[in-house]
Parts: sequence; C-alpha cells; structure tokens
Amino acid sequence: MPALIVTSDFHSAVPEGRGLLAALRQRRADGALVVDAGDFFGGNAFHEFSQGSVEQGLLTELYDALVPGNHDVADLMRLQCPETFPPVVCANVRPPQAFAGRWESGIVLQARGQRLGIVGYLGRQAFEAIPLRERSGFSFHEPTATLLAGERDRLTAAGADVVIGISHSGFVHDIADQDKGWPLPIVVSGHCHSAWYHWSSQGRHVIKAPENGLGLVQIDVAEPGSTRITVETFPSEPPQPDGLDPVVAAYHAWGSATLGHLPAVLPSRTDVARAATEQARTAIGSEAFVLNLASFRTGLPLQVTRQSLADCAPFDTDLVLLDGAHTLAALCDQARALGEEPVTAQASHLRPSGECAVATTRYLADRLNLPARSLTPPRTLRGVLADLLQELS
Repeated sequence: MPALIVTSDFHSAVPEGRGLLAALRQRRADGALVVDAGDFFGGNAFHEFSQGSVEQGLLTELYDALVPGNHDVADLMRLQCPETFPPVVCANVRPPQAFAGRWESGIVLQARGQRLGIVGYLGRQAFEAIPLRERSGFSFHEPTATLLAGERDRLTAAGADVVIGISHSGFVHDIADQDKGWPLPIVVSGHCHSAWYHWSSQGRHVIKAPENGLGLVQIDVAEPGSTRITVETFPSEPPQPDGLDPVVAAYHAWGSATLGHLPAVLPSRTDVARAATEQARTAIGSEAFVLNLASFRTGLPLQVTRQSLADCAPFDTDLVLLDGAHTLAALCDQARALGEEPVTAQASHLRPSGECAVATTRYLADRLNLPARSLTPPRTLRGVLADLLQELS
C-alpha cells in the first residue's frame, strides 16, 4: 500500500513551510499519495499578499486531493485553473453550481497498483464558522455515521483496499466520534491547533499534522489491522532551491511597509482585542461592543508593518449595530455556546445585566443569527486597528 501523507491547517504558511513543501515534493516523487485536511488557505499576511494564487499552484503541484476547511471556501470559488486543480473531497457538503472544479463525496486514489479510499467531511461548527456570504449556495448535511458508512461501503465496492477518513471537525470532536464506534477507524483530523497529535484505542486512530506548515502525518497500511503512523516536523528552510525565493522576497518587500508605531507592545491577540473593542465602541458611539477573539491571530509589535497588521487581523469584517437592545452577558453566553470566545467593552455607566445598544462584527452577528444594520459611514475591523494605530502613534 502506498504511503498516505496528510497535512492540515497550513494557513498559507508558505515562507515558514518551505521545508514541509520540499518534503511533500520528494515523497510524492517517491510514490506517496498526498491529501490536505483543510484550511490550506488564509489566516496570515501571506494570503493577503498572494490572494491565494501561490497556494493554488502548490496544491495543484503537490496534492492528489483536499478536504475543504472553513478558511478555504472563498479561494475554492475563484480557482484560476480548475481543470488541473486536485479534486475536493467532502461527503456532507455540496458546492453551488458556480464551483468550477471537481467535487467528490469520496475518492479512490491509486498508486503502485493499490487503491486507497478517502472520505472527507466537514463538521457543523466549522461550516457555520464560514462567513455567510462565502458559503452562500453551499448545502450542508450532518456528517453522521450512517452517511459516512455508506460512502465507505461505496468506495470499498469500487475497489478500495483501505478507506481512511479525513475530517475537518476538530481533534476532540473526532475522538468523541471514535468512542462511539465510528465507521472509519482511521481518521486524520483538521480544524484544530494543539500539541496533541495522535490518539489511539483498540485499533482506532485520530491523528493530526503539525499546523502552520510545520509538519505532516504519514500513514502506512501494510494490510487491514496493520498500520504505522508517524508525525514529522521540518525546518522552515528547504534543503535545496525550490523556486519560491522570488515570491517570498516580493512578499517581504510588500509586508515591510511601516504603518505606524505603538507606545508599547501588545503582546497577545487578547491585548489587541481589548484595545480594539474599546476603540470600536467609542468610535461608533455605541453603549457596548463585542467581537470574537479569533478575529485576531497575534499581538502587535512596537513598529507595525503591513505584514504584522495582516498577521494580527487576517480576516477583515464590517462592523454593524444589532437591532434592538441586548444584555452583554446573554450575547456572550450565546457566543460561547457556538465555540466563540467573546471580548467586550461597555460604557462605564452600564450595569452588567442591563440592556443596551450593542455593536459587533458582521461575522459575529451572522454567527449569532441576530439581525443587524450597517454603520453609516461604513467601518471595518481593520479600519478600527488603523484608527487605533493613528491615535497612539
């Protein structure tokens, strides 16, 4: 059986992931099959620079298939060369007619005379984390054991020697599924960032690759019941020229432009979120403001460049005012129930349990399924950071 190589949560980490990309290139040349478990795109400044074009080229060159993650959908809908792009594999999501590539529920990949079945699926939380405008036209069905068992059986009937699940649902979620007797005993997991990479029990496995371009999972199945799984990491630099030097140099030149200076470092994304929520509340003139912590990925240095700002806030979103009055405590409880981590700011005269006018991001309003209206004039999250930077510089 050929080796199966899986990456996950790469997040456009091209400059940092060149060692990994070189390893994929070599192992594919040696006959391995290569699949991504989702979120190959987005989440940092490089994606802002490339607009996904470099990432599309790498997927076309190095991958046999990919499972969609919540950060991939916008890029998948604007494929530059759909006829050569690898198949997207997801059993429980269907794309709109405008999708120009190849979309499969499951697929049988062949190498060295062996046939390996891949069933991809996307969890509900991950699907609902896709901004509404990006998932417009997509249809979602729960990835139930019955649905995936049917897809496994279809691939087995089509000649697959082994069928492996590739999930973009989260590591803990996938372990819980295995504890219930999941129909796919080997699952590679995406949609998670942790130091825990391999869970196994009674012949069942959940594995994830090191994220952000750091590493891969290799699965060697000699025969049913005989499985060797390794998790590997790689240095950022490639061992030999990889043709990416001009792209990376252009990216660093683009990202080096200085936007302003802070009086003190904001060490973490929590520090940025706290400063941004108060800045947004006072700029809008609302009584309270709430956003999700995942709007930010990093802190900010003393000298803020285009790259550091895009790394900090890679997903821009409009700001909106929720219809009616709300209590911040209830909104935060609702957000936490959806897996979000809310950060708030409120006027000093408000009681914690009091109702008030609340502004937020369009993303969070959609996640909470709450009606909201745009601001006049329009404001964005990145604009709030730019205003904060200008005031503090």
